[in-house]
Amino acid sequence: MHTRNIFFALLLLPLCLQACGNQNETNNNTKDSMTQSNSEYQAPNYAPYETDCFKTEKGRNVAITFIKHGTLMIDIDGYIIHIDPVSMFGTDYSKLPKADLLLITHEHHDHFDMKTAEVILKENSLFYSNRQVAKLSGKSKAIKAGETFTTENNITVIATEAYNNSKGHEKFHPKGQNVGFLVCVDDINIYIAGDTEDIPEMTDLKDIDIAFLPVNQPYTMTPQQCINAAEMFKPSILYPYHYGETDLTPIVEHFKDNPEIEVRIKQLQ
Repeated sequence: MHTRNIFFALLLLPLCLQACGNQNETNNNTKDSMTQSNSEYQAPNYAPYETDCFKTEKGRNVAITFIKHGTLMIDIDGYIIHIDPVSMFGTDYSKLPKADLLLITHEHHDHFDMKTAEVILKENSLFYSNRQVAKLSGKSKAIKAGETFTTENNITVIATEAYNNSKGHEKFHPKGQNVGFLVCVDDINIYIAGDTEDIPEMTDLKDIDIAFLPVNQPYTMTPQQCINAAEMFKPSILYPYHYGETDLTPIVEHFKDNPEIEVRIKQLQ
């Protein structure tokens, strides 16, 4: 894992992103350590959903559960983070733990469902989103790219840019409206890109251990754009997500002999 000294500067995204990790150790070392943790830690049982587990250098267990499409849940030793929870895919949220932290990237119906949010929110839950969801919900705190916050148990979250930049596709997710999230847990940095293409701001990402990149043109990326994005910042583990009926074979084939980036395919259609 990376040894981290965190210094944050609000609204200065490149500085914020570099603050999540020190570059003294390689992605290979990070991946080896995380792979080892899978055999040491028994994942929570959130059947029928699959969960991958990791362990930080400080011994915290990080379990990522793959719900569907753009929906994820992260369990950090019992601290629950829900990302873009919606009921449209048939998820019964009454059977999942409630949110200590709820993160919503933007207001589209496959990412934001206020009725679902009400089910998983607790009285003391933290709730962050882009500005439009904050207006619609009346409950979340608006956050924009470059802004950051840290929870009481030292989980740092940085909002990142998320937008379309292909000609004719800008209308789907205009620049400056939506966000992605970088979740930093000790030495593990998890990037949830949100609905975006392979935008130039991704070159500012540093020491990303786990990345979720959307693959679903015209709304997000083509497989080639996903490859381009991953090559920009080289995550140790890449999870294509939000992919619908997209054929992910080109991504798997491209990285199959690359020791730096491991591609893992989950049920995130």
